[in-house]
Amino acid sequence: MQIDLRANGYGKEPLSLSPTPANIKYAERLRLEILGKIERGTFVLAEYFPDSPRVVKVPAAPAEISVRPTLGEVFAEWLKVKRPEVQHSTALHYQQSLDSYHFDTVRKMLADEFNYRELKLLLAVLPENAKTFNNIASVLSMVLEYAHHAKFLAEPLHLEVKMRKHQAPGPDPFTLEEVEHLLTKFRSERARGYFEFAFFSGMRPSELISLPWANVDLRTGTVLVDSALTRGQVKATKTSTARVLELTSRARNVLERQRKVSQLSGGRVFVDDDGQEFASTDGPMRGWWKPAMKVSGIRQRDARQTRHTFATICLMAGIKPAWAAKQMGHSVEMFYRVYSRWIDHADKGAERRKLDSYISAEPGDMKAEIG
Repeated sequence: MQIDLRANGYGKEPLSLSPTPANIKYAERLRLEILGKIERGTFVLAEYFPDSPRVVKVPAAPAEISVRPTLGEVFAEWLKVKRPEVQHSTALHYQQSLDSYHFDTVRKMLADEFNYRELKLLLAVLPENAKTFNNIASVLSMVLEYAHHAKFLAEPLHLEVKMRKHQAPGPDPFTLEEVEHLLTKFRSERARGYFEFAFFSGMRPSELISLPWANVDLRTGTVLVDSALTRGQVKATKTSTARVLELTSRARNVLERQRKVSQLSGGRVFVDDDGQEFASTDGPMRGWWKPAMKVSGIRQRDARQTRHTFATICLMAGIKPAWAAKQMGHSVEMFYRVYSRWIDHADKGAERRKLDSYISAEPGDMKAEIG
């Protein structure tokens, strides 16, 4: 018996079980459990199949690495060095990338035999999708750079790993009218409150599900955003910077209603319909968002657009981009880059009219203003 995970970036993993009806049912449940973890980004191959050839073996200490290490050994050493430097979710992404079947053909190759030709052949069989390719190739590039500096590779092969151009999907926000309509389609008050807060606070989904009552100050109308729940662990925000969010009236009203739901427990602000804390952003997305979108009649979009919607509503209301960027935890530069299309139209020609008024003034009027 075996579990085939090739479609999910891994391989065929054998089970030491005879194909009895009971064992087949067990294997089916195990596969569903694994697929769920892969989808949530929490699957670690070594936890389920420690003897798999795709598992990167981490040496007990750097001194134990072979004089002529294999690429698999270099992968393991790099992961050990890198883990203290990055967030848990980032380290897990690195581990999953290096555990994937994409590196099966070179894992046992001696590092000093890995050359330009071998690299190009490896890159040629990586997924064609530019984003997927870049996600895998960027990890490989970092490993190769480490291997070169550590003298495992004579050539700086990392310089030969070129990222592919891809067009990232831009914001696809809801109009205010669509927001109000969608909010009427949620089946429970908890679901409605959760997404109303998302639309009118601009918080990231990972920040929203980890928000504790200890960070809420209804007296001043502010929320401290200093954490995010990613891949099953609470960590710092995406930018590793805490921020104080000023609550809009709509967001504040949601929290006032939410007090009777979860404040007494002293845990997180938002919980599911059974009163349990969310383990990942999949919970509100699957249980609440998708059913509401399905019956709303609105063009399908995912729940990440709540954040983009907040940004564009701010701009349409005439809010200064710097304030909106601060609320969302963006740099002003990034905010302008992401939302330039809406910024260009938000002033409805007001700034141009100011300029036209100035440059069309009579010379005497301009002298008077200067004087």
